[in-house]
Amino acid sequence: MSVTSKLSNVNILLKNPYTAPHIPVTMKLTSRNLKELLDQFSVVYIKPDNSSQGKGILRVSRHPNGSLLLQTQGEPLKWIFTRHYPLWKKILQLKMKRPYLIQQGIPSLTISKKLFDIRTHFVRVKGEWKLGGMIGRIAHKDPLVTNAYSGGKSKKIMPLFMRELGYTEEQAHLMIQQLSDLSFEAIQTVSPIYPKWSEYGLDIGIDEQKKPWIYEINIKPGLLVFEEDKETLEYIKHLRTGAS
Repeated sequence: MSVTSKLSNVNILLKNPYTAPHIPVTMKLTSRNLKELLDQFSVVYIKPDNSSQGKGILRVSRHPNGSLLLQTQGEPLKWIFTRHYPLWKKILQLKMKRPYLIQQGIPSLTISKKLFDIRTHFVRVKGEWKLGGMIGRIAHKDPLVTNAYSGGKSKKIMPLFMRELGYTEEQAHLMIQQLSDLSFEAIQTVSPIYPKWSEYGLDIGIDEQKKPWIYEINIKPGLLVFEEDKETLEYIKHLRTGAS
């Protein structure tokens, strides 16, 4: 089992009754699984099982008239299909030469309808997991992902909740606590399987009902996302000096 396998980590988190309800439906990419998820959800993401920085991601959106819109990260081209088989053939042409998974799309949107997610960053110090920081990421225009490599912008967590999502201060603090608790539980679940790793980053979306969803867990998460929050950035760097 590889720590870099998103699907493996999903299966681990699904065994924990606390984290399981917060995991989007995720399956290995096959023609049958793609059709099954598109019958259930209006948006699905198709992504490599073991890559980072948003590379190789595709998105399929099902419109009310039944047509299927295919988009690929970093490209302006879009394709519209009315049948499953031509869509599947195009996906095989566009995908990278590695294992892929399909994941339920979560409508994690700001007030202005921009895609956003939240990164929580954990470091293990002297055997104890510490929350190094939490920050928001807002997508640029209409890409498929929110990370900085794709033009996404970081946003400090309180301004994200209060300005971009319309939360009250109390609602924001409650959600921050919920995200912290959920992330800690996820780390406590995954880390015993991979004991040598001392740092994790979680990517989390929040739907219209204010329910958090864990998209994936990253090993050796980068710090670029925290460049806009110098205090948090320095704290994570400090924790890293004692990582164990």
